[in-house]
Amino acid sequence: MPVVHIKDEYAIPRGRTYFDPYDANEELTGEIPLGNCPGVNLTIDTEKAEHYSSQTAQGEKDKSLTVRINRTGALNCDNVNASNYALWLAGTRQVVSQTAVAVSAELRRVEPGRFYQLGATAANPLGVRNVTAVTVKDEAGTVTFDAGDDYNVDLETGRVQIIEGGAIVAGDVQFGYTPVAGTFERVKTGGKAEVLGALRIVADNASGANRDFYMPKVVLTPTGDLPLIAEGTDFVQLQFGLEVLKPANVEAIYADGRPVAS
Repeated sequence: MPVVHIKDEYAIPRGRTYFDPYDANEELTGEIPLGNCPGVNLTIDTEKAEHYSSQTAQGEKDKSLTVRINRTGALNCDNVNASNYALWLAGTRQVVSQTAVAVSAELRRVEPGRFYQLGATAANPLGVRNVTAVTVKDEAGTVTFDAGDDYNVDLETGRVQIIEGGAIVAGDVQFGYTPVAGTFERVKTGGKAEVLGALRIVADNASGANRDFYMPKVVLTPTGDLPLIAEGTDFVQLQFGLEVLKPANVEAIYADGRPVAS
């Protein structure tokens, strides 16, 4: 009977990535789909204790023990939605409501040639966007300046440009405007610099049997660059460093195949 050789299995990995954040009590809160992740990689480093015999002139290694295992990796995601931005910025995500309350006399000090953001405050530094009925008056509110001659306005972004050579001089003016009522998502920094949770990879391989990975406890740490303006055509990727930890009573990494009905 001829020798039976193993069948080689060549893998081209594909799949979907999910992150399940821990709360303050290290309880899982539900998996967040990260969307398209072009790269999820694991790296394993080991540290060994090695023993050499001293019983002969040329010391021979007679014992080698693995004493430490460090599992790290990297996760790259090009789905740049608000949830992933919040993860990468180590921040929070919230829905902000903008109300249609008319503002008649927002006092601002201006200079010709400069731009000004309507509604900018310490609590709302980006100001109001999508506005109507913009007016600019002098400090006393008795003189109304002309749009196009004295100032320009971008209604969508809520920005006013004071035109050089117009009737507006350096000093205080009154801005008037009415924001459009609506909501938008805000992501801001201020959270932890690293995020603790569980990571799941649901495989859909281009080649090779599907094997799903689960890591019950990982630390995601933002790393790399975030292009805010770019000349090229490369899609933005959010990069994370990955540390795989071993929780009590479970293993650090599970890699399961799929059950097949018998």
